[in-house]
Amino acid sequence: MVSEDEESNVTLDKLSGLFLSLVVPKTEVKRIKNALEAHRLLDKSLKITPFVPGSNASVAIPRLDLQHSKPTLNAHGSHGTNSMIHINDTENNDRSGVGSARPSLAETPEPKFLVPTNVKVDGVARQNYAVQANQARDTVLRRIAVVDQAGIEAHLAFRKRPRIPLSESNRSLLAQAVHKWLHCLPPGVRSKLPTNLDGLLNTCRWTYTVYSSMLLLPPTFLSKDPWPELLAKFLQPYLPELYKTICQQLKVTHIAINGSIPGCLPCSESNPSESNILRSPSNLVPLHGDFGKPDLSPTQQNLDEALWVGTVQNDITQIWAPLYTMFSRGNFKEKTRLLQLVLKLFISSRDAVHREAQGSSAVDLYAGIGYFAFSYAKAGVGKVLCWELNGWSIEGLRRGAKKNGWTVKVVENVQNETLLDDSNQEAISTGDERFLVFHESNMNAAKRVQALRSKIPPIRHVNCGYLPLSKASWDVAVKVLDPTEGGWIHAHENTPASDIERRKNEVVDIFEGLTHQYRTQDSASVFSVDCHHVEQVKAYAPGIIHCVFDIAILPASPHAA
Repeated sequence: MVSEDEESNVTLDKLSGLFLSLVVPKTEVKRIKNALEAHRLLDKSLKITPFVPGSNASVAIPRLDLQHSKPTLNAHGSHGTNSMIHINDTENNDRSGVGSARPSLAETPEPKFLVPTNVKVDGVARQNYAVQANQARDTVLRRIAVVDQAGIEAHLAFRKRPRIPLSESNRSLLAQAVHKWLHCLPPGVRSKLPTNLDGLLNTCRWTYTVYSSMLLLPPTFLSKDPWPELLAKFLQPYLPELYKTICQQLKVTHIAINGSIPGCLPCSESNPSESNILRSPSNLVPLHGDFGKPDLSPTQQNLDEALWVGTVQNDITQIWAPLYTMFSRGNFKEKTRLLQLVLKLFISSRDAVHREAQGSSAVDLYAGIGYFAFSYAKAGVGKVLCWELNGWSIEGLRRGAKKNGWTVKVVENVQNETLLDDSNQEAISTGDERFLVFHESNMNAAKRVQALRSKIPPIRHVNCGYLPLSKASWDVAVKVLDPTEGGWIHAHENTPASDIERRKNEVVDIFEGLTHQYRTQDSASVFSVDCHHVEQVKAYAPGIIHCVFDIAILPASPHAA
């Protein structure tokens, strides 16, 4: 077996590029992928590839080109000089089934997937293949704390081709812009740079994202040696020209470097430890263009003069001001799941009368620019009630909803408690607007909803989408669910990868307590509480997973879902 100190890099002395792939049942892919990612063992340069047992289809794994003098493994485990390695996926490792009939759809087992890891394996000899692969598999699964190894197999594959040196024809637009800028520098400055400018360009990964007219660069832009020293000594005064060249090349008007959304804002005398409850992207660094005036309480003039950008996901447009509000591409997975989940839960409901989605309401207690709220509307939910403190986010939500063809009403409050009096609820009056947005703390949500229940469809979904922990809103979420039919609460939080199952049970216990505390007083029904699913959205940090706990609070009767 492999020793503990070798487990992150089992030596490879016979063939560069050979590495381990785990063949994982479809239902376990997310769990294994997230565990590998959390332990920095996931090879993100390769896609997760279908591997279907019981069929003749082979899975082609890209790998390094090898010299013809070095043996490779072909589909049947024999030696050859193929430029690809194919893993034949017939059952029971029977590699003699070439030409046999392809099974019918009904006979084909559930697909499995090849999940590439960063662990290299020693040896390619055919007789040692299974032993080496299985030893590496056991080591990896032990390291990522996967106890149940049922259905997880091991296979060897090859890494994709090495990065091709950049040439004028295959450079990205960003690399082309930097190349052009370097060649336009004054001769006296160019003479101080490395003579091989192409080699200098090859030290960088030219990744970027474009949203509308804004180019978003990663924090690693021009950060790899020797760039920091060159910038400090010679190139800093010429960066404005670089940004202009980039704008021309990529047809954008604004450039910024993207940083993470901090959990706390910088300390000040008045507030030594201020939580970033507005989720302001204070680590965004504008490099070129006017992004607007920094003001967390915007006037209409501020809103009109700021830079607004947008993107489309799942045929839903979202709009935001990048200097003041966050946008996370990593939430795309959860947005997509919500689209499918909302209707699925209604369709699978065993209520006496099947309630269609449009006959229900949803609540988003941390609405932002409409990340998840828009998915509810797209899925057909009739009315979406939103709570949000950040005025910039509310304006983004309003603009995005209008672009998608949805009507919006914004209720301004912010610390004016008189507006919560029953006599003032008529002023809110809900008409045909699809979104009713409250510019205030979600601590007011329960009282708002109580006054509006007779005017809106039953609230069946509540989203608590705040990281790192949304627990502060869980009691409100329980209170606003429909008192008769109940529904589902989607509670977001960051959880250690090794602690998800324990935390799931703990979350259920918390919601059971809240349900008993708040719902038994107002309803004749007895409600059951269960966690239907834990969605592992993405790795938030090493060993930390962004999880969504799908909590069902439904009547405990034969008609309950």
